[in-house]
Amino acid sequence: MTKASPFRHADADESAGFLLWKITALWQQKLAQALDMFGITQTQYALLASLRWFEEKGLPTHQSSLAAHTKIDKMTVSKSIRKLEASGLIKRAPSSIDNRSTDVKFTLAGKKLIERAISAIEDIDDIFFSHLGDSRLSEYKILTKLLISSNDA
Repeated sequence: MTKASPFRHADADESAGFLLWKITALWQQKLAQALDMFGITQTQYALLASLRWFEEKGLPTHQSSLAAHTKIDKMTVSKSIRKLEASGLIKRAPSSIDNRSTDVKFTLAGKKLIERAISAIEDIDDIFFSHLGDSRLSEYKILTKLLISSNDA
């Protein structure tokens, strides 16, 4: 007598979660290779790119805003911000708006680095997602945004 399988799918690639895992792993491998030349991790990149986005859009640059935007937990954000500050890429200061918040600002070196890194990563994104074509890429973005907003606690 054989034990029943705990899997719901006859083929592993029928699992949406496993497909997400695989595409994330492939994409992250490409990002890691590119980010090595800048000396930053993917988490640090996400925070720096978000900080650059916030500055460009005139949004508050609080650590808590960066955590909410990137979906990175606050403890990891705090540790990463400390490392980025020690590396001379950013500086922290008490918020001028909210005494309980900390603002994050670029140093000149940090701003130069992230602008080069953003360009490199956007090139990788263009190549990676080009296999979908414009129509499917648009669909992918719509579906991904739906999943994010539906599962955002």
